This record gives sequence, C-alpha cells and structure tokens, in this order.
Amino acid sequence: MAEWVDEIILVKETVPADGSRVDGDGFPVQQEEEKRTVFCNMKSVGYSEYFKSQQTGKVVEAKCEVHKADYEGEDTVEDMGGKRFFVLKTYDIDDDTIELTLTDLRHKDKEA
Repeated sequence: MAEWVDEIILVKETVPADGSRVDGDGFPVQQEEEKRTVFCNMKSVGYSEYFKSQQTGKVVEAKCEVHKADYEGEDTVEDMGGKRFFVLKTYDIDDDTIELTLTDLRHKDKEA
C-alpha cells in the first residue's frame, strides 16, 4: 500500500507577463518558474527497464507516483536534494494516480 511520504517539486515554466519570448534586442527572455511541492511515492527503476532505456540514450533514472490532481503537465521535476529531472513519459495507474518516468534534464529538448 502506498504511503505518500516522499516529496518532489513540480516546476512549471511561465511566460513573462507581457507575453514576449524575446527582448528588444531579439535575445531569448529568461523564463520564470512556478514551483509546487507535492507528496509522491518514489519507485525503483527495474533492472530491465534501466538497461533498455540506455539503448535509447535516455536513461530512466527515477520513477514516482503523484496524484493526478497535483500534476498539471509539468515537464521538470526537482527532488528534495535539488537535482532536476525531465519527465520522459507519464502512465495512468488508476483514476487518481499517475506515474512519472524521469530522466536526466539534458534530454528535455530532444526528440523522443
């Protein structure tokens, strides 16, 4: 039975209030971040899944379950130690729970 004692931080990038993505000189504007701490269940990554993911170049580093009501499609997750991950995929466990499969943040802008 799930305990829901672990915590993660869900990070959402927000567009600046004026809606611009570039400044007056054409350089990208730094995205602002919204962070929310939510309860989760950290799960281990299986031996087979870990090594199969290495073949794709996107190593599955962690998995966690969160309540669907808490998850708003964020693609960046931070653990309580400050390490950031990219949400590689999601999987609906049941009506209330979704599983997030996490990989190194370097894979955020790469094609699946």
